[in-house]
Amino acid sequence: MHEIISFSEPERWASAYAQLSLKDVYYLHAYAELCRCMGDGDPFLFAYSDRVGNRVCYAFIRRPIRGLPFFGDARLEGDWYDIISPTYGYGGPLCAEPRELVLRAFRAEFEAYCRGANIVSEFVRFHPLLGNHRHLGGTMDITFDRETVFMDLSLTEEELLDRYHANHQRNIRKALKNGLEFRVLAGPEALEHLEVFYRLYRATMDKLQALPYFYFSTQYLERLFACFGSSALLGAVFLDGRMISAALCLREGDALVYHLGASEEASLHLGPNVFQFHQLALWARRAGLRTFHLGGGHRGRDSLFQFKHRFNPEGTLALNLGRKIHQPAVYARLVESWSRYHAQEFTGAFFPAYRAPPAAIGSITAPAGSCGGSCSA
Repeated sequence: MHEIISFSEPERWASAYAQLSLKDVYYLHAYAELCRCMGDGDPFLFAYSDRVGNRVCYAFIRRPIRGLPFFGDARLEGDWYDIISPTYGYGGPLCAEPRELVLRAFRAEFEAYCRGANIVSEFVRFHPLLGNHRHLGGTMDITFDRETVFMDLSLTEEELLDRYHANHQRNIRKALKNGLEFRVLAGPEALEHLEVFYRLYRATMDKLQALPYFYFSTQYLERLFACFGSSALLGAVFLDGRMISAALCLREGDALVYHLGASEEASLHLGPNVFQFHQLALWARRAGLRTFHLGGGHRGRDSLFQFKHRFNPEGTLALNLGRKIHQPAVYARLVESWSRYHAQEFTGAFFPAYRAPPAAIGSITAPAGSCGGSCSA
């Protein structure tokens, strides 16, 4: 059996989530609120349970297709949708004991729901920490996208340092020698520094030539801290009282996840970024957390990935993507309409194809955050 919980039902959402012993930030109603405030669509939680008490929660964002400029050309009756994982994060099934029998039963019930709810396609960024793509082969098209990096906080401080690349160790010594100060900011103290953080963040996005979506806004940041409370924090580095680098992180369960980061380019030679992540790891370890997930690079093993990988060469986890067409005939009609509207054939890998940007078919590069970059959808 299952229940569909909408974003407008925070108590029901929280109750269903609370029944799972496994916790993760991307399944919280607070994270769904961020997705909604970004205009990404309507968040829902699919809460499944079987007769012997196994439970699975699946958070997704539902997007209307009717607003696409060529929708009328497809001549479809009624409202149609597609669904994606929570944006700028990860998704897939959240299950305390991910056994194959349970997950396949969940999947069968979810797919039946999709067919009855006019959901055309589904795109999933599976969670690297959970490895929750396992047991779902054959239920959807699952492909490897890139590696992500985590730090094992069960290690001692000395063991963590020993894993760092020599350059990272040197940068930490350099930061200390240069008198850099690290502080964890949460609550009202974090809000006092949001304007400075956002100014650094915008400059970082300018440098990366990021898409407009990834600039977010000060309103987004304020909403984030309002939703998450003390579970949102800034790990900030200061020089002579001035913030020169910061990482916005979220915590839930036993994990800390990197969400957004920014730094002052003129101060990079002082080693603030390495110092910042090292100090965040130590803080999280002292707080009793077990994992610090840094995410991945923009594409493959690029320079950003290498920077993160040097914190833990043994700590890579795969980001896998899932694609599913629930309504093949409707999907085909939408792609045909897309082709007529843009006067070009679709030949790329973008999914769903009917949302592909014309003349630039392929994946979209995003700045480094929790998911390390955007894929299709």
